[in-house]
Amino acid sequence: MNDPATIFVDSDVFVSILRKDDSSHQKAKKLYLQLEKLNVSFATSNYVFAEVTTVISQKISHHAAIEFISNMRSPDSIYHFIRITPEIEEMAIEIFKKQTSKNISFVDCTNMALVKHDNLDAIFSFDEIYKKNGYKLVNEL
Repeated sequence: MNDPATIFVDSDVFVSILRKDDSSHQKAKKLYLQLEKLNVSFATSNYVFAEVTTVISQKISHHAAIEFISNMRSPDSIYHFIRITPEIEEMAIEIFKKQTSKNISFVDCTNMALVKHDNLDAIFSFDEIYKKNGYKLVNEL
């Protein structure tokens, strides 16, 4: 029996799915539905959770952010939370130091460190910085 592929879900995907006026909304929904049909499991981090909660509160509403929190923390949630440990944070700092673009966030670097540390299969994101750093995006599966 094959273990399911583990897909790390980045902030931009959560926001795209929740914001109907987001330019990637339809693309995110379509890819998400395709992934659901495959043998995959979804993971995200406490840093992504914090970032998404803030962005949703600012760009949609505080109520939507509270709903996101409830859904993500529900026992029925399909998302496995991985906490950023001091070891992963140190890896993220090293990744951040190597970046040449001023537009990469530290959260993106923690995502890359976590994916590498936990040997996850791909990142569900529309951010090309992951591909530039040698990480596989879900559209490459």
